[in-house]
This record gives sequence, structure tokens and C-alpha cells, in this order.
Amino acid sequence: MDIKAYIESGILEAYVLGTLPLQEEQQVQADIAQYPELAAEVKVIEDTMLQYAGALAKEPPSGMEDKIWNAINATPNAGIGEQSQPHKTKVIPLQPDYRKPAQWKYAAMVAFLVGSVALNVILWYQGKQSQEANAGLSYKLDKLQSEQKQMAQLVDDYHKATTMMADTGMQTIIMHTMQPGHPMAATLYWSKAKGEAYVAMDALPQAPKGMQYQLWVIQGGKPVSMGMLPNNMANTPGMQKISMQVTSGEAFAISLEKEGGNPTPTTVYVLGKA
Repeated sequence: MDIKAYIESGILEAYVLGTLPLQEEQQVQADIAQYPELAAEVKVIEDTMLQYAGALAKEPPSGMEDKIWNAINATPNAGIGEQSQPHKTKVIPLQPDYRKPAQWKYAAMVAFLVGSVALNVILWYQGKQSQEANAGLSYKLDKLQSEQKQMAQLVDDYHKATTMMADTGMQTIIMHTMQPGHPMAATLYWSKAKGEAYVAMDALPQAPKGMQYQLWVIQGGKPVSMGMLPNNMANTPGMQKISMQVTSGEAFAISLEKEGGNPTPTTVYVLGKA
């Protein structure tokens, strides 16, 4: 038996409320006797209903209980004519004692209250399951949309790369590692005639916290900053166009600097000659 599916079906709540047909009720009783997990779940359901009912209970006004029971137990026409006919034989009709029905009516009212509370608990539980299912679907949808955006970006980057490679005026400059023992590389696509440049940091590690990569062009033997590079580009096939117009340069480099950059490079990671 799939205990989890059995519990989630709601049949145990219906059993506690006493709303099952006799045959189903007997089957549930047999299942409870056979599987301790079901008996434990029934105990939890009963305790939950009682706790919820207790939380909603309000203390009645003082003396209300006595007034209710006095009204229930009062005998109609009691004492009428008894003083005027003291010796008349009293005939007691054979009719049921109404106090007992009053007691079961009271019990029925309590059962109805517990049933109402149980129904609210069931609806709340089902609503919670629905919310969790919706949240799961929303998470999967967001994840799918994010993956689609990443795929679209990869396709766009690939298209840009192939277009630039087909442009005879576009130079491909491979910047190799300047740190012995640490294989790193980056690629710069440069159109000297147009002054346009694109950079890809596909073989650079993620920058440590508080640090950022900075791009340089070497002009007349001096490094000139071309701006800061987004850290999330490192170790990805992403490509970014450089806003600075560059029409001359002997080499290009990328250094690791503190966030915001430096006027001169401190730790050069990769460098490539034009």
C-alpha cells in the first residue's frame, strides 16, 4: 500500500468525521489496525481538529450553561392543577425520556462544530498543497525562461563571432597568460579601421570578491585604460563590445584590480600583441 497516497487522499479525514459509508468505514478501520502509520495520522487529525476547535472556542456568559440545561430539562405544564386536585391519581404516559434526546442533540452540535472545523482544516490543507504546486510550476517556468535567455545569448554571441571572423578588417588577438603556472587566456576582436573592439574572457577565472578585471591598450609603450569588465563574463563564452574607440595600439592586456579600477595596471593576467 502506498501510505503517502492513502493519507493524501483525504479518506482519513472523512473517517474521523464519520462521513464514510459503512463498508468503507470498516475497510479504513482494518487498514488502521494493520498500518501503524495510518493510526498515527488519524491521531494527528483528531488532535489538530480539537486544538483548532479549542482555539476558536469562546467562554459563554456566566450562568449560560445552567439556563440552557434548565430549559432543556423543564417539563411542560409541570405543577398545573396539582394543588387543586391533590388526591387525583397521576397517570404517567409511556413516552421516551426527552432528556436523553436533548443530550444526543448536544453531542450532535459538538460533532457538527468539530466537523466544520475539520472541513476548514481539509480545505486549508488542500489550498496549501495547491499553492505549493503553483510555486513549483512558477519556479520551473522561471528556470526555463532563464535557460532560454542564456541559450539566446549564446546564439547571439556565436553569430557575432562568426560575423567578425568573416570580416577581413577584423583582427583576432589572443591574449595569453602572464602568470606562470596559471593557464589563462582571453580574446579581443579589433577593427582598427572602424575603431571597434570586442572582448571575450572565456578562459579567465572568476574575480575574487572586491576585485574586478580591467582592459588595457598599449599605445606608445604606455597602458591606457579601456574600462572595467563585468565579473560575470569571466569563464563564459560571453562577449562584450568596448565603448572606447581604439584606432591604434601595439598590444592589449587584462589586469585584476580592485573594484572601480586603477590608473595603471597592477597585476596583469593576460596580454596579446596586435
